[in-house]
This record gives sequence, C-alpha cells and structure tokens, in this order.
Amino acid sequence: MKEIASGSVDKILKQVDEPAHADEIKSAAFQSALAGIRKGTMTYENDAILPLIQAEMADRLEKFSGLSAEEESKLLALTEEQKDIVAANDRKMKNEFLATAPGITHGAVKMTDKFKNYVSMVQNANK
Repeated sequence: MKEIASGSVDKILKQVDEPAHADEIKSAAFQSALAGIRKGTMTYENDAILPLIQAEMADRLEKFSGLSAEEESKLLALTEEQKDIVAANDRKMKNEFLATAPGITHGAVKMTDKFKNYVSMVQNANK
C-alpha cells in the first residue's frame, strides 16, 4: 500500500514539475487556496492535484480488485526467506529467554539452594 500511495504521489508531482502542466496545476492550486482563505476553511475545492493523485491510486489499485481468496492469500503470504527469518528470530528469542535467570530481588529467595543451583545451571548453559 505504501508503494502504491508514494508511487502515485511521486508520479503526479513529476507532472507538476513538467513545464507543459506546471503553470496550469500551480494556478489551480493557488485559486483553490484563495477559495479556502475566503471561506476560512480549506476544503480543497477545485484542487488540481488531489483528483490526479486519487485517479492514479485508483488505477494502481485496479489490478487488485476481483482477486480470489487464493490469489489474495498468495499475494500476502510470506516468502520462504521471510519464514526462515521469523523462525530464526523466534529460536533466538526463546533461547535468550531460557538462558536468563529470573530477576528476583527478594533476598530470602535468592539465598535458597534451589535458586542458586538454577542460576548456576543457566550460567553454565550460556558458556
């Protein structure tokens, strides 16, 4: 979606910079701004750029309308590389979690043999 929106805006802004369209579009934008100033509210009435962007976005989105559920699912599915990255990150986060001693601050609990043995086991596993 981001690529569609930014691509549409970029294409229209290039047209604004073209000498053939620039004067007409800039004049219409100025007149639209004047109308907003007169009314005390910007409504983008007679704005030349917004309809162009909307039309460009509609054109780009047209190819996605009418997709079957299977086509849509395939389009949005993760690639094998992305799945591998997610799985690797999950394993890494799990191992980091399991290799970290709990942050217990209660002195009596920290002094028990059971807790000391657990912390020792976790530290030895990390080596």
